[in-house]
Amino acid sequence: MSSLLDRIVGFFEWCWRFFTAQSITGSKYDPYRRSRVRWTFRIIIMIIVFIILFWLITLFWATGWVRGYSLAYPQSVIAPTELSQSGETTNITSGRVDVQSCGRSELVHMTSHLTNEMIVTNGWIPSMPQYKTGLLFITDWEKTPFFDNKASFQLGILQSVRRTTIELVDSLGRIRGTSGEDSDLESARGNLNFDQRTWYINPFDPQRQTFSPSSSTGFYKEAVKSLDRFNQKLATYDEKDGRCGALFDTRADNLRQLLVRISSHLGGVVDQLSKRSQGERYDPRLDEFVAGEGNNAGWFDFQADNYFYEASGVMYAYHGLLQAARVDFADVIEKRDLDDIWDLMETHIAEAAALSPVIVSNGKEDGVLFPDHLSALSENMLRSRSNMVEIRDILTQ
Repeated sequence: MSSLLDRIVGFFEWCWRFFTAQSITGSKYDPYRRSRVRWTFRIIIMIIVFIILFWLITLFWATGWVRGYSLAYPQSVIAPTELSQSGETTNITSGRVDVQSCGRSELVHMTSHLTNEMIVTNGWIPSMPQYKTGLLFITDWEKTPFFDNKASFQLGILQSVRRTTIELVDSLGRIRGTSGEDSDLESARGNLNFDQRTWYINPFDPQRQTFSPSSSTGFYKEAVKSLDRFNQKLATYDEKDGRCGALFDTRADNLRQLLVRISSHLGGVVDQLSKRSQGERYDPRLDEFVAGEGNNAGWFDFQADNYFYEASGVMYAYHGLLQAARVDFADVIEKRDLDDIWDLMETHIAEAAALSPVIVSNGKEDGVLFPDHLSALSENMLRSRSNMVEIRDILTQ
């Protein structure tokens, strides 16, 4: 034990002599050595400062704003479908294939576009090393007021495209569930469901493999390729088989099922927002107000912006996805006279996606200094959800 202690003491003595410019074997003062040590210290400090600045600047540049953000984006993505000269329609009605022209699905194209925008145009923040390590390895950025809004927004978009691809595989990409699943759609669904926080190396993340063959970004890029391949097949007429290269079943019951999935998703998101903004709740058994699951901390709830921007990303994605679905299901919407209620639904979705406060506040609903932005967003989401429920009821008839 004493030998180990002597070695530790000896090591610190050596460090002291070195950094005070004394010789290693003696105590003679060496001014030249002292100057060299000072410059070595300065260079080391400069390198450390440069690394820290580079680390933070790249993080700030990546998370500062959403590239290409615009609520007018559906108009630039949705275009008239290019049709082949002949073939079978991708629309299946009453078990019979009508002879029309093949064309791409705007819903599939919008799903591909949104995925590409969040991983290529903007860079996927949740798996970025600078973001994963948090604030000086002490706490996650989600628990601070900084650098987390864009990541939350991207996670909201990811939630929406994941649910859309599930519906594409289960219903829209095959005939009444009797045909096999399309391999490209199945691949897209699997890749989009890959963990969103995985990078190539994850040494400080015990929930994930230390070394991964690919990052989240790599899997999502493959999903984009799969979606594009499916649309290429869908728009191609196979003269040998006498039909389109893929199927896209645009029956009324499939539209209804798509809206069921989306409305269920919105219900879950609204529930999260409501719980976070509920500082107190009424207990009917006690006949009094008791503490709720959330808080009314106003601007001092540093995680309220995570909830807000994740929900905002969800609505931003559905703003485009449902406009794309409207093109694919144009015949159903026209026959069921859904144009007016669909317009109203799109209006409420856009109003929810347009909310963008400078600072997200989680105060009381009747607060003056500290507004409740979470409740304001929830209200618009519930309006659009009620429109979806009404459309579902009409499609059921």
